[in-house]
Amino acid sequence: MKINNECARKILFEIESIPYGETITVAKLQERISEFSIEDVLAIVTLFNKEHYLTVLDKVSYDDNDVLRDHKIKGLTEKGYKSLDLIRNDEDWNQIKSKINNFDEISIYTIFDIANKIMNVKHNSLFDLPNNLLVPNNRW
Repeated sequence: MKINNECARKILFEIESIPYGETITVAKLQERISEFSIEDVLAIVTLFNKEHYLTVLDKVSYDDNDVLRDHKIKGLTEKGYKSLDLIRNDEDWNQIKSKINNFDEISIYTIFDIANKIMNVKHNSLFDLPNNLLVPNNRW
């Protein structure tokens, strides 16, 4: 299944907003971002869980299609927070969307890489460093 990048970003924001000590189910998460299908939400939560972007409590059970079922999401991991920070700014996110013709077809991880480069250039400019001085992207 193709990952919906807008949905992936919104999922990161929603999971970040979970109060400390609380959890959210995939069904409740999908209700909060109802403009996206349950299939989109499940696909992204499954991917983010396997890649350690979020923390899932309870026993994680998969159905025959390798889809997470009946589990509770506790929050983002350090990796999840760092990735969200790269795409948090609406201006940067919209710039990436407008500049990339095939935005809906590229990986969310490619978007994280592009956002990391944009962040580096902004920081370099802020501190009068050379624009070609980039911090290696080894966060994920």
